[in-house]
Amino acid sequence: MTAPAAVLATVLATTAVGSSVLLWFAPTFGQLRRGYDALTGSTIALLALGAWAAFSGPMTSLEGTELAAQGELARSLLLALAGVTVVAVLARALRAPGAVVRLLGAAATLTGLASFLPLATIRAERGGVGGLTQGVVELGLGAVLMGGIWVGLILGHWYLVERRLSNRYMVWIAWTNVAAIGAGLGSVLLSWRSPAPCEGLPRGGEFEQCSMLFSPVLQIGSMSVILGLGVLSLLALIAGFNVKLAREGGRSIQASTGMFYLAVILAPAVEFAAKVRFF
Repeated sequence: MTAPAAVLATVLATTAVGSSVLLWFAPTFGQLRRGYDALTGSTIALLALGAWAAFSGPMTSLEGTELAAQGELARSLLLALAGVTVVAVLARALRAPGAVVRLLGAAATLTGLASFLPLATIRAERGGVGGLTQGVVELGLGAVLMGGIWVGLILGHWYLVERRLSNRYMVWIAWTNVAAIGAGLGSVLLSWRSPAPCEGLPRGGEFEQCSMLFSPVLQIGSMSVILGLGVLSLLALIAGFNVKLAREGGRSIQASTGMFYLAVILAPAVEFAAKVRFF
């Protein structure tokens, strides 16, 4: 479970869950054209499928242990998140009542959130600092960070489709992005309590195998935390620009969308830096 694939899968899972919350429970629901829900929902389903697939390899290391069932449960819940999201998107496309669509979206979101529990359980049973509670909190903070930035990018692009759309939705996602930076800060700082990759392993075959999986830079003390905080400072600067640009509206919305492009590139680096210490 310490393989880079597990880190990638965790980041994909948090992005899918965070985006699902913002798709079905945000003020944009029912106010934009159905294509927005279809586009965002499709990316959520793909992210969840990616997490499900990426976890397949790392979960094999749990075979023969009591944690194997937890690993399979987490993967099953992520697969269910993808499936129910597709159903919700189809219901929206077929003009189902908004209450029905939102109910399906809520079911998908709750399924995704439920996947955090077995993942945090695996971490806790493997000696993770802070036990089950810190594991769930770290995953939740990661979901806020990645979901806020991913949905912001898609929403910014949607203004090219609905050019007369009020800028209030962009202002909302800009402030959501500010909250996401705070969540990212919490995620990185909490990860500081956990050991760096390969730390504590006895010199020999196991340590050498781990060293081949991760960059030597990440194995230097608190380097992953320093990298995460450094990139997060750039995201904070972008978030400030986004609030200003979103308030201006008009052509500034396109500039704000460009800022979200940068954020989407940088945010995964923050989450990778935090989640590299997760398991």
